[in-house]
Amino acid sequence: MKKVLIFILALFCLVFPLASHAQDSEHIEKYDTSVAIRKDGTIHVAERIEYFFDSPRHGIFRDIPTIKTNADGKKYRMTISGESVTDETNGPYTFTVTQNGDTEELKIGDADRTITGTHHYVITYDVAGALTYFPGHDELYWNAVGTQWTVPVSEASVIVRLPQAVAQKDLNVTCFVGVEGATGKDCTASHTDSSVTVTATLALTTGEGVTVVVGFPKGMVAVLEPKEVVPFFATLAGKITLLFIIIVAIFWYIAAPVLVIRKWWVSGRDPKPAMGEAAAWFSPPKNQKLRDLTPAETGTLVDESADLRDIYATLVDLARRGYMKIIETKKTVFFSKTTGYDFQKQKDWKNDPGVQPFEKELLDAIFEDGDRVSLKDLDLHDTFEKVKTEVYTSLVTDGFFPENPQSVRTKYYVLAFFALFTGNLILFLVALLFGKNMPRKTQAGAEAAAVARSLKNFLVSQNRELAFQAKNQMMFEKLLPFAVAFGVEEIWAARFKNLALKQPKWYVASGNGPFNAVFFAQSIGRSASVSFASSVMSKSSSGFSSGFSGGGFSGGGGGGGGGGSW
Repeated sequence: MKKVLIFILALFCLVFPLASHAQDSEHIEKYDTSVAIRKDGTIHVAERIEYFFDSPRHGIFRDIPTIKTNADGKKYRMTISGESVTDETNGPYTFTVTQNGDTEELKIGDADRTITGTHHYVITYDVAGALTYFPGHDELYWNAVGTQWTVPVSEASVIVRLPQAVAQKDLNVTCFVGVEGATGKDCTASHTDSSVTVTATLALTTGEGVTVVVGFPKGMVAVLEPKEVVPFFATLAGKITLLFIIIVAIFWYIAAPVLVIRKWWVSGRDPKPAMGEAAAWFSPPKNQKLRDLTPAETGTLVDESADLRDIYATLVDLARRGYMKIIETKKTVFFSKTTGYDFQKQKDWKNDPGVQPFEKELLDAIFEDGDRVSLKDLDLHDTFEKVKTEVYTSLVTDGFFPENPQSVRTKYYVLAFFALFTGNLILFLVALLFGKNMPRKTQAGAEAAAVARSLKNFLVSQNRELAFQAKNQMMFEKLLPFAVAFGVEEIWAARFKNLALKQPKWYVASGNGPFNAVFFAQSIGRSASVSFASSVMSKSSSGFSSGFSGGGFSGGGGGGGGGGSW
């Protein structure tokens, strides 16, 4: 017997500190709810909460749902008004009301003051739309203690007051306790002729609530039903909007890629030139005024893109025509020789009608600070963009393109961006691929491009029957800029490797050895791919290098919600 008493004492000593510790943690000591049903169909709710703070806090918050859901899943919105918060002596608390979606939040307390221990809060508010009207009775289905409180509740009770006395046989009362959806009835219910009292028989753990259901005879209260929450897309306007979205989606994800391809097929392909490509053509195409197109214009006409090689070919051509010299320089850095290039002004171009506007733009930018400049010191990024635009403009003005090819491509690149942004990968790929090839030449442009390709055929041809043409020094120099624009300068120069050509007067090499056309062409190409590219890309205004074309249950009914401390 003594051993049994010792065991019981030890067990008591073990459990009691745990219970004591639980009471010392933050919790609600008492949660008493009073609901008064009014004849006008509204209810008046008063929640008396004794809240224990185990550490300094500012106060509590109370989340009150404004939506209730029926058995069919339909949602109805209740209207909450007349919110007030006082202490047990009817002294007012500071609080704010915020609507967070389908929940109204009351934040109670002072941000500049902290409190501890037990504090009393009396929260009152009115609700319209809380009652439910059935054919045989009216009903209050109310979550007096919500399941969303972040702290446990030691004691909970609910009292529902009716607007008039009702015979007990005409009252139907039940209650539920537990987490949301639970059907447990750990509660007692009693009622008089004009009120119903429900008490939870056990303490509520975090996430548990108390729900009371009171059915009473019809005719006691006015019919004040909540307004059904109809999703936007269930309304007529919403259905029309949804139909519009579906139509747009079908167009965007299905029809748009097809239309881009059709656009290219119908109006993005070049017309067939009257003449085909020739194997040997020694002159560039001409415009309507019989002016020979420049290397930049010719190169752009072929691939429909004014790129870095086209603009550099302009520099080589300007040097050939006597406006400047290209001077090769050598510099030793850490026992390694590096090659640089200077430009030396030779004659003025300001009033020369033979110099095209984009060529003047380029020359003005190069020699802005002096008659001799180092290529590595030049910042030609902005100039490069202007020259490209002027080349396109020139070709449009001469009737080779109906509109700026770059503007056409940009439209489809923007379309590709939005397609990628909206997850339309098919349109993204189609817009990129076909948009790049969407620029279209006119009939005159197609014929001039055929001439340009014929010239390129000649430049890359190794047929010996054309050797007699290559003996002409003037032809080598005249066509070299076009070879640079086409990117075939080394192939062109290889045709002269065994011929005794003189070094061009407009190019000054750093060495004194015999002139070699292949080495010369390699130097010209290297200058285009390294030095000139650096001057264009190194100082982009954006800070980046340019790419040069890239049943019942707990928690049912209205009310409920939860809260906690802050």
